[in-house]
Amino acid sequence: MIGVIKKYSAVIRMTWIQALEYKANSMVGTFAIVTGLFIEYLIWKLIFASRQGELVNGFNFESLIVYIFLCLIVGQLKSSWVTSSQMIEDIREGGLNKYLIRPISYYAYNFALFIGSNSLFYLVYSVLIIALPFVVPAEVFQTSPQIFGFLFTLLISIYLSYTIYFSMVCLAFWFGEVNSLVTSYNLGMIVLSGQMIPLQLFPESALRIINMTPLPYLVDLPVSIATGRLPVEDWWTKIIGSIVWAIIMTFVGLSVYRKGIRHYEGFGG
Repeated sequence: MIGVIKKYSAVIRMTWIQALEYKANSMVGTFAIVTGLFIEYLIWKLIFASRQGELVNGFNFESLIVYIFLCLIVGQLKSSWVTSSQMIEDIREGGLNKYLIRPISYYAYNFALFIGSNSLFYLVYSVLIIALPFVVPAEVFQTSPQIFGFLFTLLISIYLSYTIYFSMVCLAFWFGEVNSLVTSYNLGMIVLSGQMIPLQLFPESALRIINMTPLPYLVDLPVSIATGRLPVEDWWTKIIGSIVWAIIMTFVGLSVYRKGIRHYEGFGG
């Protein structure tokens, strides 16, 4: 067990070094969050002005901006652009061969890469999250349970996000190129997970469908706990739901991978 931990922690450390060589990535990501929040700020400012300060589904202007800001950060912490593209290329071009002949789990190895490639974002955005309660103390992390609940559900959401990406990437065993599928999912998740628009503002008919998927656990759950919008008595129901989805998607991803390996031809072109 200790050897396994050392093996994959070494992968994470290697990816940290590579990530630190490209500090501009975190700067661009932070800039994207700031510009996205600025656009949302202007839009919602006009909406609240037209409603003369009236609450929108329980949100006032400040609480809504804080909610969206946290959603943008949480969504960015699960970026898969680097790891997904690399996995798809491995399967399509035959690069997977080097993992099959070594004592290493392709699933665990890429999860370590997934964590490592986003590590610089974790450092930068952690500073923003820590500073947020000092800027708007009445809107976020008002109690210790909210802090721990946010961190716990955030860890689950990061892992759940990886399992979804891994499942989609493994379709490359049959279709060769699935970058368009991953891109479509990324764009859809920005909207349907609550990253840009709080799920509380969606129509009930749409919410019923979204709640049947793992999407609410990716962004909305951690942020709802952090901002106190989810009652404490409902926490465990949601947390158990997120864990169940993580188990399901792990099983799906590994099952698709094992079936794909039987179909895999071991050469590119």
